[in-house]
Amino acid sequence: MNKRCLLLISLAAFELGVSTYAHGYESEIHQQLTFIAARQFNACAQGQPDMYRLSALDTRYIVKANVGQADGNFFVRMFRWHYYNREDQTNRSIWGIVDTRFHKHFDGLVEAVEKQDSHRGQLKSLGQLISYIQKVSSPPNAVPVFSGRWWRFSMTDRFNRFPVDTARIERAVSSICPELQALDSGYQQILTNTANETIAAVQSQIFGLPAAWTSFWKLADKPNEFGEYGRAGNQFGSRTQFRCGDGERCLLLDRDPLYADFAADRHEAAVLATMRAIMRFQMRQPEQAKQ
Repeated sequence: MNKRCLLLISLAAFELGVSTYAHGYESEIHQQLTFIAARQFNACAQGQPDMYRLSALDTRYIVKANVGQADGNFFVRMFRWHYYNREDQTNRSIWGIVDTRFHKHFDGLVEAVEKQDSHRGQLKSLGQLISYIQKVSSPPNAVPVFSGRWWRFSMTDRFNRFPVDTARIERAVSSICPELQALDSGYQQILTNTANETIAAVQSQIFGLPAAWTSFWKLADKPNEFGEYGRAGNQFGSRTQFRCGDGERCLLLDRDPLYADFAADRHEAAVLATMRAIMRFQMRQPEQAKQ
């Protein structure tokens, strides 16, 4: 899809009063993932002299900013899309009007987190920054695939509405504490690692089927361009059949366990990345974290 087409699509969506297509996870999912990460981080910090727990108020500032970033102002959402540039993590735009990637804003948030004088302001910037990190655990945002297809009455990728299995994710991340304590990654590295893990997951085989998850999200040949939906289309979580292997047809059922396993892995990655970002923040601000 070329830039002219993307611009026409965005303007058409604007006229229809729709602005959700370029953002990723629904805000409720961001909230769930962030609360899980904060609880588990505090469990890891318990009794550790170099790890400072988040207060209940700190957690809520982070979650509120995260959810606010996901919902976004209508006009901001129209002109700042939330897609990842897997080539060099820089911004790209359509005629200088629509930012199709989020990297410039992400870099600004990193600077705000590290240089703001207000602890509350830093927490707000951290929450917004975490929102982007969580987004790249979602295939359509990391690949990326443009999910706004107003001509098909579809404005979001179905993966971004797939429910979080909270109990499953909490069990999965319960043993990460030793790894977390040894970590000192920067925010940009956390973002890049999470996106790379998502892209690797998309390229992996669907268990038991002669097909990969690229059947849903197909990467572009050039890493700085948008990919497209594969043979299965935007049907994640739904019953779908598509050609796979040597003339075979693959079938996934509505709420198939294969969907649940794939989504759980991506949600787990989002939680772990969120914990790493919180760890980075808390280790840089011990005096404030003690209060």
